[in-house]
Amino acid sequence: MVVDPMRPPQQRATLAVGHRPAEPADRWARLRDGRRVCYCEFGAADGFPVIALHGTPGSRLKFAATHACAASLRLRLICPDRWAYGGSDPPQQPILADYARDIEELADSLGLDTFSLAGISGGGPYAAAVAAKLGRRIARLALISPLGPLAGATPWRELRPFHRFCFRVLPLLPGAVPSAFGFLRAALAVAPHNAVRLTAWRAAAADRGLLFRDPLIRDSLAKAFQAGLAAGVRGPSIDLQLFSSPWRVPLGRTAALARVWLGSADRNVPLAAAQNLARALGAELIMLDGAGHFWFCRHYAEVLSWLSARPLAQAMRDAGGNSTPAASIG
Repeated sequence: MVVDPMRPPQQRATLAVGHRPAEPADRWARLRDGRRVCYCEFGAADGFPVIALHGTPGSRLKFAATHACAASLRLRLICPDRWAYGGSDPPQQPILADYARDIEELADSLGLDTFSLAGISGGGPYAAAVAAKLGRRIARLALISPLGPLAGATPWRELRPFHRFCFRVLPLLPGAVPSAFGFLRAALAVAPHNAVRLTAWRAAAADRGLLFRDPLIRDSLAKAFQAGLAAGVRGPSIDLQLFSSPWRVPLGRTAALARVWLGSADRNVPLAAAQNLARALGAELIMLDGAGHFWFCRHYAEVLSWLSARPLAQAMRDAGGNSTPAASIG
């Protein structure tokens, strides 16, 4: 990763979360079946709306660090807790394609006609499902280090042993997924920064550099994880159940302009599956040479500038140097 040599090291360490709002306001929307969706908003209140979906685990706080950059780009980021994370209720029967109905109702409650979508990591499948269902109501679809379809779509032999274990074996072991995320939840309560370091135990070198050396990034991730797991581990349990099953989502019906960003050294998601997802969506695939899974923590301006349809150089100027272009990863 290349950083500006003219900027002091101490200042560089604050780039990722330097503009995070101190107290983002929690809001709720009531769905027609009585369930509640908890969400936060970042950026410009009167900006173009983008519904941004967090990863596994995660929460409505995942995109908090992008607040100033989003505001400068006139984007209104609406960031809900996904099913059973944080303050959002789970559905009676989780079906990936049905998540589009929840987002449609959330958008209706906010008076949104056309909006864009962003999904990061485990939020990618959900964002893709929404885009496929809502058609031309979605302007742009940004998928950041997304998990792609596995069962029935990506041959298991193309996956690393770790991914085969996570998505094929682990969901079949009774209590294994809740136990794994329960351990992370307990660790976050006792030593949040060390808990975030645990997530990097098999990560790419670029990711370890971020998570081990930058306390502000660790703090941002820890708070997002804590908020998402505050009510328990049902959220990630639902995720793993859905991720390891056929999606049954008509990805080819996606009408939105779509782009997928993927680090070439990402070890958290299977690269073959993410590439298959990009092809199925007809999306432009941006491969970031040498980047891992967490590159977005420093390079969010590239994604936000694309969502705003503004040139990256202008987005960088408006962000005041608080993000760097992903092309500088190396």
